[in-house]
Amino acid sequence: MLRGIKRLNRYEKRLLRIAKLGGKLVKIQQAGFSRRTDEGFRFPIYSLEIGTKEGLEKHPVGITAGVHGLETIGIQILIDFLEYIINPKSTGYLPELKKGKLGLVIIPIVNPGGVAAKTRANPGGVDLMRNSGIDAEKALPFFGGQKFSNKLPYFRGHGLEPESRTLSRTVFEKFFHIENSILPVLDLHSGFGTVDNVWWPYAYTHKPCPDTPLYEKLASHLKDHCGHINFAYGPQSESYTTHGDLWDKFYDHYQDLYSEKQDWESKFLPLTLEVGTWSDIKEEPMKLFSKKGIFRPAEHNKSEVLTRYRGFLRDFVRLGLTKPKDWI
Repeated sequence: MLRGIKRLNRYEKRLLRIAKLGGKLVKIQQAGFSRRTDEGFRFPIYSLEIGTKEGLEKHPVGITAGVHGLETIGIQILIDFLEYIINPKSTGYLPELKKGKLGLVIIPIVNPGGVAAKTRANPGGVDLMRNSGIDAEKALPFFGGQKFSNKLPYFRGHGLEPESRTLSRTVFEKFFHIENSILPVLDLHSGFGTVDNVWWPYAYTHKPCPDTPLYEKLASHLKDHCGHINFAYGPQSESYTTHGDLWDKFYDHYQDLYSEKQDWESKFLPLTLEVGTWSDIKEEPMKLFSKKGIFRPAEHNKSEVLTRYRGFLRDFVRLGLTKPKDWI
């Protein structure tokens, strides 16, 4: 646990450097707490808001990472990206943040207790991406979520965990009341497959979500216009189905609120970037015997992986500059 806390401290120091580098454009705050550990400790969950008041209130874009404590490569990719776009001397600097045309809402480590303990689940043994309470129509056995015991992987829990509530509250407060905007949110994960996947809802059913045509247009834009051709785009259910996906819950909540309001044009569009970290198993087969091995790239490839997603994330963020009418 001590090593895990030191790791968290390193991430937090980098976040503080980002806040210092961004000056008045960056606000870092405590958004909530983790589930209490057996020792009685609760880890703080931090959020960052980057941009002007106007940008955050009219064109927010969200990025989250660290939902699963073993998938720290997503946290590192996100921190690297923030350093890339916030530094005025960087080739990736995003001037739209300073001009009030965009705002970023970031939760870089949703599950700090899991990161500290090197566990997929939170300190209560709950897999946060099985925790929303949604029952899948036909989830994968066990892997899709189970209610037997928190001593076993993929435990769904018995209600929303503190980390899930923190994420839910942030999404609701920062995105659900924004008018006439495209509202993209990206959640960073790793460890499934040999290719990178960009998933949209649903995870609990093979039925297409209401915004499937729009998601397909966004995918075509990122692939054909921006050149991000090495990603597999589609609903998560094409890969596998699970109980309890949080983004399914948030997406359906938004649909329930606004689907019957004819004058409501905003679109809340959660996506997941699943970094495929199985591709180098042949080069480094010992990864299979490491607790975190299949969730992170091989050590010789790590630096290149951290910077590989800068362009994709920058183009994803710039989707927030568009309006719903631009995609009709």
